[in-house]
Amino acid sequence: MRDKYQEDLEELNANILKMGKMIEIAIESSVLALMGRDIQQAATVSENDEAIDNMEREIEGLCMKLLLQQQPVATDLRVITAALKMVTDMERIGDHASDIAELVLQIPDCKYNKMDTITEISTQIINMIHKSIESFINRNYDMAQVVIAQDDIVDNLYYEIKTDLIQKIKKTDDGEQILDYLLIARYFERIGDHATNIAKWVVFAITGKK
Repeated sequence: MRDKYQEDLEELNANILKMGKMIEIAIESSVLALMGRDIQQAATVSENDEAIDNMEREIEGLCMKLLLQQQPVATDLRVITAALKMVTDMERIGDHASDIAELVLQIPDCKYNKMDTITEISTQIINMIHKSIESFINRNYDMAQVVIAQDDIVDNLYYEIKTDLIQKIKKTDDGEQILDYLLIARYFERIGDHATNIAKWVVFAITGKK
């Protein structure tokens, strides 16, 4: 029975890793779609969102099985509880990546002069997601804290983009496309918040405090 329990915990780790990679790819693909206004790439992100949703349900099912059948000890109970919370944030990240891809279809070009800043914010959040998942797998408290601190970088980049776009709105009669970029930046900022939440749940899994 204990061997089966360990196998299930290892499967949980493997599925968390898999879902983490899926959402990283979703973000990367949404950025590529934005940069090239690639409709095909954008459609792929939306299609893959369903696979992310399915993985969330699979992980939730495994967590419930562990809780109901194995009666985990306190430390494992925190890990399983954290995993249940984490996948909710991970699923929301997938949704936001899909939202960004859908907005790509509404933008006629990519002439915004701060695309490099958008690229930087996406690079930061992908790094945050990767580190937060790794910190969960390795129960690495220090790495989780690095992710939490990194959220300030994402917030500052978002504020830079937001300030620039608001100034542009004031100088044009056609602010619809600018608002699309502002919404895209906001989605990236929200992804950073979800990555931070994942890291905070890792801290809970390790310490019992969040």
